[in-house]
Amino acid sequence: MQSFSIPPTIAARDIQRGYKKVFDSVKKTKRPVVVMANNTPQAAIISLEMLEEYNRLQAEQNAFALIDEIRAKNRGKNAESVYDEVTKLVEQVRQERYEKTQGNP
Repeated sequence: MQSFSIPPTIAARDIQRGYKKVFDSVKKTKRPVVVMANNTPQAAIISLEMLEEYNRLQAEQNAFALIDEIRAKNRGKNAESVYDEVTKLVEQVRQERYEKTQGNP
């Protein structure tokens, strides 16, 4: 069973006074800290590892969304004709890139 814990919080004013201690804690524990102002969550401080993981997951989610979009557009079509169309478009893009690298308009 996966456990869930509420991240610790800190007042924005306390960050101004001791930001280094907060940063060191986040870096050491790899747990985010929620920044509060007027008893309202405003932001979170996270480790670089957590940010990288978030960015990786976001990119993965975007890729899956694109795949779903492509599948929806091609639903009901013959797989071979879709393959031929994609191959033709890929070749067209390659040719355009080749012409750009060769200095041709």
